[in-house]
Formats: sequence, structure tokens, C-alpha cells
Amino acid sequence: MSIDRRRVPRYSAHMKGILTLPVTGVKLSVIVEDLCVLGCLLEYAPALQVQQDCQLMVEWEGRTFHTQAMVAWISRRGQVGLAFHNNDADNQRRLREICAALRLKPLEALPGDRD
Repeated sequence: MSIDRRRVPRYSAHMKGILTLPVTGVKLSVIVEDLCVLGCLLEYAPALQVQQDCQLMVEWEGRTFHTQAMVAWISRRGQVGLAFHNNDADNQRRLREICAALRLKPLEALPGDRD
């Protein structure tokens, strides 16, 4: 993902999550590497396709955050970008609380960040 497309800060998450594919009901264990209020980066999820709808759930400090999402992009290395949508006010507040507790990522690309 290029820097110019980033509209909000990203945070290092390294959280376990569950991704559910609503059409099939399949649940995938995933690692959320980066998180922001608009979406996230999954470490590796090769079974997904661009524009596929899904639901992401992560546990954080004993509370659950879940959201509707869509696969925005997939890298050659199998990383997946999810775009969040349809978050209600409580869920959006919980996401902001999670982000506030995480480490802010640098705004410029680091060596190895590029495909």
C-alpha cells in the first residue's frame, strides 16, 4: 500500500483474530499486523479474493471488536488489506480505543515494506 493512499495513522497490532466468510460460514484464524480506524493488514490469508466480504473479530483486553469488512487488496506475499465498513458508534469507539493503546507506525515506508 503506498503512503499517498494512507489517510489515517496505522498502528502495530500483532493481534490474533477470526475472519468469517459470510457466504460459506468458513472461519479463518488470522494475525492482524497493522490496524487503523479504516481497516487493517492481515499477515497472510491466501484463501481470500479482492472485494470479498467478510467479518473480522479480535479480542482486546477482555472485550471483543467485530466489524464488517471487504478485502481491498492482496499482495504477492499473501498479505491482505481489509477495509472496514458499517461500524456503529460503539464499535467505532472501541476501535479507536484499541488504536490509541497501540504503537504508532512510521509514516514513511521502511526497507522491506514494499512488494
